[in-house]
Amino acid sequence: MASGVILLMTQIDDAPGELLGHVVEKMGEMGAKNVQLLPSLGKKGRPSYVLLVDINAEDEPDFAALLVGDLGVWGYRVLESQHKHFDIRRYRTQLQLTWAGGEVTFPLRIKRILNDGVFMRAKAEHDDLVAIAEQIKDHLPVSLAVLKAAIETAVGSEDPGETLVVDLASWQSSER
Repeated sequence: MASGVILLMTQIDDAPGELLGHVVEKMGEMGAKNVQLLPSLGKKGRPSYVLLVDINAEDEPDFAALLVGDLGVWGYRVLESQHKHFDIRRYRTQLQLTWAGGEVTFPLRIKRILNDGVFMRAKAEHDDLVAIAEQIKDHLPVSLAVLKAAIETAVGSEDPGETLVVDLASWQSSER
């Protein structure tokens, strides 16, 4: 593969949740790019899991040792795939929140996602949204969902610039 990243897949039918959690955490520490553990129904109606792991191809022997050593799997598949990635543009801006009775400014990270140059959506960084909501809760109790919608709507399809101004006054009344 051109990218040097492979996708491992295996089926697990005899492992307790604590062990699965440990293995998923260990895979992250080993450098897995993504780990998905999906519940499934195996042969004879037995509960099982499908494990999907994106890794660098050169790390396959280490991950194989973990699969057999910790999970006792008898084998795994290497899936040939091609990852299609959208154009993600990252911005750091100052968010100026205003509402009836107040105004505050916070640093905010935003991503704009484009497909062949066409704007698809804006996405505010979740951790930033949580921090902002926590800091304004005494002055302006607003749900995380409303804060996210207000900010991402204000960004729209344009570059957010150095300062993004979001007026929460109209959003306030809709939440009550």
